[in-house]
Amino acid sequence: MNRFQLLSLFTILSFISINTKSNATSFGEKYYQTSNQDILNENTDIFLNIKDFGAVGDGKTDDTKALLAAIKKAEKTEGTIYFPHGNYAIHPIKVPSHVTLLGYSAWSYENKDKKDKDFEGKTTISALSGNARALLDLGDSRGTRILGLTLDGKNLGKSMHGVYARNAGCEQYICIEDCRINHFTGSGIRLERCWVFSVRKCLIMFNGEHGIDATSGYDGWIIDCQLTANEGNGLFARGSAPEDMPQEEKNALRFFGTASIMVTANRVEWNKTGGIVLSGSNSMQITGCSIDHNFGPGIELKNSTANTITGNVFRSNGVEREDDGDMCSQIILKNCKGTSITGNSLWGWFGRKEAKFSAPYPYYGIIIKDLEGCVISQNAMYHSSSKAGVLDYGGNSNTIISHNAYVQPNIEITENGWVLKDKKTETNQ
Repeated sequence: MNRFQLLSLFTILSFISINTKSNATSFGEKYYQTSNQDILNENTDIFLNIKDFGAVGDGKTDDTKALLAAIKKAEKTEGTIYFPHGNYAIHPIKVPSHVTLLGYSAWSYENKDKKDKDFEGKTTISALSGNARALLDLGDSRGTRILGLTLDGKNLGKSMHGVYARNAGCEQYICIEDCRINHFTGSGIRLERCWVFSVRKCLIMFNGEHGIDATSGYDGWIIDCQLTANEGNGLFARGSAPEDMPQEEKNALRFFGTASIMVTANRVEWNKTGGIVLSGSNSMQITGCSIDHNFGPGIELKNSTANTITGNVFRSNGVEREDDGDMCSQIILKNCKGTSITGNSLWGWFGRKEAKFSAPYPYYGIIIKDLEGCVISQNAMYHSSSKAGVLDYGGNSNTIISHNAYVQPNIEITENGWVLKDKKTETNQ
């Protein structure tokens, strides 16, 4: 092939390439424009505004029908129901699978200085009645999300929880996040044999039972929450069936502790009977929490196996329980196996002014009894308790109890009560 033929062939190939690219670009642009137009014209119902279904949100009007209508639509689209600022008063409902209830409540804590009328949040779902096991009943729902809402139980009914969930043979993976849950006669959240869940960034307070009742729940995360001022415990798991529970229910629940929950970076405070109280539980990881001023032990584990309590701060727990035996303590561990309590800081904060502190409680830092294969070591216990750092009732086997740095406060009993002087004794228990 000569030079002229080569030049001609190159010219033809270049022309074909330019036209092909031009046609492809035109087709691509046309396809792109058509696809975008289809998307703009198509009603995907990803977000459903509750007010478009007739909700009023004034805290008085019954918005139950509006919410149920929105849920029905969301079930078909796997959509999210959005709640603009308002107070949506409803009767208890069931929330199905793959539906999200979304608000931006922007709650704060309390209104101590009387400057924050919106401290409970600007987007609230409140109860109109209490004759149900929960205001939001997730039952066997899977993939359900409750996000950014305030739930207000109005102290209605008997033992009505804020949110309830329970599996029927499959992982649920529900998520409750950025919610304020308060004023329920039951627990803020009850995870009764709930399998796989996440509770994050929530304030759960002023409830008639517990902040979170995880009895028989397992495989979950409780992270960055504040569990405070509940009438029972902050986090609770029952170790045996209630006497009045039907045998059918006992068989369905199978066991009555809790298991495999990562309890991380929570503040657990001012709960009336204790901070974290678990019985018959296993594989719990309690790490990096602040456990403060509970009217009972900060953590109590009984009849439990293979749990870890590490890197937490305990401060003046066992408040006002001086006449109630071991309850006037920071940590209780009885009849447990394979459990470690290491690297925690315990402080009694004697002289604290927020409560009357009629007695020098807590009396005990860590109470132990009947342990097997456990480790209680390297805990910092400066002024952790007025009577003893570690109170050992015995019955332990293959258990290490050592290198706990206890500094006992110098408490002087007077006619008017007691006073704190200076440090008394240092021991390495």
